[in-house]
Amino acid sequence: MFLTHFFSQKPGEFSKIVSRITLSRNIEGIPFPNRATLIWVEDLKQRMKNLYQRFFAPKQFRWVQLDTIPKNELDDFYYQNLIPREVLENPTNRYLMYSGYRGVLINYLDHLQIFSITSSLDLSRIYHDANKLDDLIEKNIDYAYSEKWGYLTSYINKVGTGMDLSVTIHLPALSLLYGEDRFIQWMKDKHFLVTNFRGEDGVIGHVYHFSNLYSLGVTECQIVNDLKKFGCTLLKWERQVRESLKKNLPRSRELEEMVMMKGKQLYQNDHFSFKDIFDFLSIWTLAWQCGIFSPSKGLKLVEVKDILQKIWENDSILKKECLNILRFFRVISGEELCDV
Repeated sequence: MFLTHFFSQKPGEFSKIVSRITLSRNIEGIPFPNRATLIWVEDLKQRMKNLYQRFFAPKQFRWVQLDTIPKNELDDFYYQNLIPREVLENPTNRYLMYSGYRGVLINYLDHLQIFSITSSLDLSRIYHDANKLDDLIEKNIDYAYSEKWGYLTSYINKVGTGMDLSVTIHLPALSLLYGEDRFIQWMKDKHFLVTNFRGEDGVIGHVYHFSNLYSLGVTECQIVNDLKKFGCTLLKWERQVRESLKKNLPRSRELEEMVMMKGKQLYQNDHFSFKDIFDFLSIWTLAWQCGIFSPSKGLKLVEVKDILQKIWENDSILKKECLNILRFFRVISGEELCDV
């Protein structure tokens, strides 16, 4: 899975990345999803089902009607980032055509959302993958397109290329050095849209999700190059700050004390937020990655399990929510915490 080990406890191992591209397309002559009647939805479905049977089934793609599958399978699609939370909560009349981590989500915000995902900053590859799917569909279906405005989409900020390119990355060292608010504002000043991994404002667990803000007046290649350059810069800075942290004994001790203090607070207190839990897991994994913690030193995995079990024991809703996100990230060296 591409999200495996987004956080990792392995010493010296660096932050993982999740990159995703979405091309929003609408079909000429069919109202946008927010205005389409069931007759139009059925028309859209049949057109795409015919395309699937002719071109995609032979390529080992799978067709799924999302409102007919078991809840656990729908959950899996969400945790694999194949569908957004809104589709998880309301899968009615929505369809997914996919193979691995590329495919088409049908009848969501736009008629088609063509996507590709990778666990690296190889944005050119996922752009190429999505573009191949886009070209195949466009040869057989007329898109809603304007010579003046480009591809027409339900959201005005996506009109033009129709491209949404995003990178999700764990940057705890930079967050601690500059502060979350200041860091987010700096990203926004660079004209990127910044959210947390749930698509909301603010940051949880020092994980940043940033994407292109505009689609009109720029080329697809410009968007790809700008975002890749920005992501590479952030990775370089994060690595430099971590190296500095390893060599600076007072700062290393400060991080160690912070982890121990936050772990103790979570264990002893009855009032804490979802953010508190994941901020703690974030700095704990940073301590492991920088070699400040080891199997013989610092807060161990079994002790973290004890902390999580303590804070969940009287709150089934919190436990479910946290386990869902832990599963989403496959936190800390694999499956161990997911079995709590």
